[in-house]
Amino acid sequence: MTDTSTSAQRSPLLVPLLALLGLGGLTAYGKADDAHVAAEWAHCGDLPLTWQMYLSAYGALACGILTLALFWWLARRARRSGTWVGDGWPGKLAIAAVVVDILLVALQLFVVWSLYQPSPSGPISCV
Repeated sequence: MTDTSTSAQRSPLLVPLLALLGLGGLTAYGKADDAHVAAEWAHCGDLPLTWQMYLSAYGALACGILTLALFWWLARRARRSGTWVGDGWPGKLAIAAVVVDILLVALQLFVVWSLYQPSPSGPISCV
């Protein structure tokens, strides 16, 4: 099987797919965080973070890092075969996804970091 096969030409499409999964993880984290804050206000006190928050934050970060790793691997594979990863439209889409994913990974790292920080507004009190 050569690199001109259909699967090799379409494999760069996995890069934007993983980037979108990372973005979906950030969206899921936002929804889980909103639900957690609402539950804290309903409880009138601090509650521990939910497993959904951890899962979505770390899952999004894993997707973001895998996106960069996959693109790096595809670029190396293309260079070995004497081509460029951005030769076709799937490769150009992958390059655009990586550029956006670099910013997403920074945001995902911040979200994971913020999981372990104390609440900036202090404890919730309904007094």
